[in-house]
Amino acid sequence: MTMQKIIIEIIKYNQFPKKYESLMNKWRKKEFGPSEVKNFKKDYLPGAIFFFVKDNKRIVAFGGLRKITIEYLGKKYNILGICNIVSIEKGKGYGQLLISAMIAYLKKTGKTGVGFCNKDVSKFYEKAGLKVVKNLTQRFVLKNPKTGEIKIDEEGGDGIYIEGKDKFIQKLLSTKGTAYYYLPDIKKPHW
Repeated sequence: MTMQKIIIEIIKYNQFPKKYESLMNKWRKKEFGPSEVKNFKKDYLPGAIFFFVKDNKRIVAFGGLRKITIEYLGKKYNILGICNIVSIEKGKGYGQLLISAMIAYLKKTGKTGVGFCNKDVSKFYEKAGLKVVKNLTQRFVLKNPKTGEIKIDEEGGDGIYIEGKDKFIQKLLSTKGTAYYYLPDIKKPHW
């Protein structure tokens, strides 16, 4: 019988091996569809970090946090977007370990972390320790600063988050305003 050796590896977007990018794209394509293939070094702005859960050196889950500037009611907030969450092997607790590591990082840095998910996986994120807000995608709008063009999430989805020192989510939920952001690699809302 071999003992499991599970580790969490945290790597900046521009420092992980090409084989990690290939593996992530393979699983992003399976989970989210063929249009979700990324050039991670090109598509993720400086400051993005990725978390890899490894079981005996084999990647079994991964996810990322990327820097996002939000404009809300005339004020800018620098948050971390929770993105690229994939558990390659489901039902073994790897996804929960991944989210726990991301939550620990967010709490350590004091940053607000926000992500979006389909309603059918909200309970998983809640169980893993994130807060869930129904239909939060409707409050975040992609806005091109050069053209003013806006894109709203037509499909709808829930928001997942950890509140940071800036109390951004508390402020957002206490009003009815819209949060604007722009990420050049994003074709449709959300990160």
